[in-house]
Amino acid sequence: MFSFTEFVMVAEASKGMLTLLMEFLSTGGYVMLLIVLCSFAAVSSMILVGLQLRDTVIMPPAVVSQLKSVPNYAIKGDIRPLQDFLDRDGSMLSRLGGMAVSGSYASREECTEACAARAKEELHALERGMPVLEVMVTVAPLLGLMGTTLALVGMFSAFGGSGAEAGGPDTNEVAREIGVALKCTIAGLFVAVPSVLAHTYFARRLDTVAIRLETILQETVHHFFTHFEVQRAGDQRG
Repeated sequence: MFSFTEFVMVAEASKGMLTLLMEFLSTGGYVMLLIVLCSFAAVSSMILVGLQLRDTVIMPPAVVSQLKSVPNYAIKGDIRPLQDFLDRDGSMLSRLGGMAVSGSYASREECTEACAARAKEELHALERGMPVLEVMVTVAPLLGLMGTTLALVGMFSAFGGSGAEAGGPDTNEVAREIGVALKCTIAGLFVAVPSVLAHTYFARRLDTVAIRLETILQETVHHFFTHFEVQRAGDQRG
């Protein structure tokens, strides 16, 4: 438990850090404002993509387990309980698995092609937000470079202004412009580096999801047509 004194000290430290942050951001002008907006866009995209790539949304363990149990449903001679379960779940894998065990396709090859085409659409939908991260990787450092350039222009202007005629440039102005240049560079990199890391992680995550999804669907289609195709053919003969 924090005492009241410790709470006050933490509050004052937080207030001081917030003041330093506001001073840091206020020195960059409109360029720093654009970098801050980029940071908001990057963080929002990270949250969006992270929520989309959760296992509970893509491949819940219960759905994976049920799809691997197709041979067990074949022993009982009824696939409808699995179909009803997949219809109720609503995850991406349940939608694709429902296609695989729907019995709407005449051959294994036709079912595999249909599932693969639908999987591409589903995976493309999961990429929402990633293009924004990719843009931030490029735009944020460029905005930092633009702020640096503008600050250097102001710095060199101080050398050629009225201060030079009086015996030298305004050293305070020169120091301020150098500080602005460095702060803009730091801010741009502060947005770009996490964006690169997040984009790389999410891209690898999508690749892993695609490979695992393909494996599960191929196994499901194989088991379904192995155990239920003969039964349909027997029904037709009967």
